[in-house]
Amino acid sequence: MVQVGFRKPSTGVATGKKYVELLRVGANATAAKMLPGIFVIKDTNDRSVKESGAAGKVIGVLGYEDTPEAFRPTTRDTAYALGDTVAVIHGQGAYVRALQAASQTTVKGETMKVVADGYLEIGTPGTDDIVAVAEESVTTDEGVTAAIWVTLRI
Repeated sequence: MVQVGFRKPSTGVATGKKYVELLRVGANATAAKMLPGIFVIKDTNDRSVKESGAAGKVIGVLGYEDTPEAFRPTTRDTAYALGDTVAVIHGQGAYVRALQAASQTTVKGETMKVVADGYLEIGTPGTDDIVAVAEESVTTDEGVTAAIWVTLRI
């Protein structure tokens, strides 16, 4: 088991100083993609979100433990439904269990950008919109995504 420089929650997706907004999963979101740890953008209005694309204006990460219990999925690996009230986490320095895109080898300290469906992959400062820094080294297989702990930069 990899040990990182902070205590990882066993069932949650965020720790440290974080800011939480309660928003709704928007009508244009793809429900199966609305997983805790996915980066999100504004949907049709300022109070609804959907999964980010590669060029989205990211506003935060879907949370889990701060979501009202009535809307919280069974586990942090289960997607939200359309219309659910969800916690959206942001705040520079917050530690978040995000989701890394398939076919990636990330080393602790690498900068991360958002790609399709709100997943992360390695980004280039000055070229890409950097939203996080990897807090652990993770390798994903072809066609398989994985969780990765990062420090937010948004």
